[in-house]
Amino acid sequence: MIRLRVEGLRLERLLERALAQGASFSHVEREGPRAMVFETGERGARVLRELCQRHSLRLEIQRVTGLNALKRFCLRRWTLLPGLALCALLLCAYTQHIWRVDVAFVGERAAAFDSAAVLEMLSEMGIRPGMPVRDVDTERIELTLAAESEEFSFVGARVQGVRLLVEVAPSLEAPEVYDLENARDLVAACDGIIVSVNAQSGVAAVKPGDTVRKGDVLIRGEERASAEETRGVAALGEVVARTWVEAEAEAELSRIERVYTGRTSTDSVLRLLDWSWPLSPGEAFAVCEAEVEYLPVGGLFLPLMIERTIYAEYEERAVPLDENAVREALSEQAFALAELEINALGANSLQIVDKWIDYSMIEEGRMRARAVVELHRDIATTRDALAQEG
Repeated sequence: MIRLRVEGLRLERLLERALAQGASFSHVEREGPRAMVFETGERGARVLRELCQRHSLRLEIQRVTGLNALKRFCLRRWTLLPGLALCALLLCAYTQHIWRVDVAFVGERAAAFDSAAVLEMLSEMGIRPGMPVRDVDTERIELTLAAESEEFSFVGARVQGVRLLVEVAPSLEAPEVYDLENARDLVAACDGIIVSVNAQSGVAAVKPGDTVRKGDVLIRGEERASAEETRGVAALGEVVARTWVEAEAEAELSRIERVYTGRTSTDSVLRLLDWSWPLSPGEAFAVCEAEVEYLPVGGLFLPLMIERTIYAEYEERAVPLDENAVREALSEQAFALAELEINALGANSLQIVDKWIDYSMIEEGRMRARAVVELHRDIATTRDALAQEG
């Protein structure tokens, strides 16, 4: 349906002529003494348009709906259908290729591996973004990767649309094998206060409440063979102790700000390439900020310009910071550093039982924060492992 508005005189006569020429209208309405609104189809709109052109009447198309609107839209956007067909063709071609190759490590040791090595293996096999989906043999990928690396206990590959996902499960580390006949002691990995002792093999050399230093014997590698004799064994067991991790952070209690005095000075120089001529010398203050401007004089073809330097004097003043805000920032920084040290110890062998922070003022208006975290951890280790840690 097409809604048209016609302005002019004797519009009823126009309506009669349109009806006489075969036009039909679903709705006709007067809009004032010089305007009339018609709702008609494509034929009626064409008849009205011809009559309005012949009699110099103003015609305005207000609204087009239904099939007429669709027809007009298609005529105005005649490239839409070919464009949609082309997009569908490109989309079909796009989905027939692999555009992403992702590697995901799963399992307990996933964090210890990098996907770069697996992606390099896949590249050597010819697996790379842009290859057709029909050329991707997931079974061959799984068998090849599993055969090339003994560190992988499982390899799975599957196609997800335009993505190839390769999942790899690293092999679990073999547990430490203890030779009971190989005599050894378990010593303290760090200073601490003993909380509990569980000697599975050997003789406990400490008890709860004892204070030990790094390297002290915790479980002696010996056992009684008879009433009068002992023999050496590999000491096994767990010795939990109270230990502490410390970290420090420092920060200034003030910041330096520029305060402009309001005094300025301008220095102007006429410059032509390497030649210069002073125009108005300016005063350079002891502490100032300089801003240089270039004002062309010779136009486009002559590199003659005025170089003007504006000096603005300022003073540097120490502005105190909010002490509570500084304390809060130092606390976060110190505990973050302590957390890094704790993570290096191994999350499975310790438990955080308490933590606190101390603040102190140091020279030149600085504050220091000292974070302390108390842990319960197994400190039993061998002398060889202690020597490797340094």
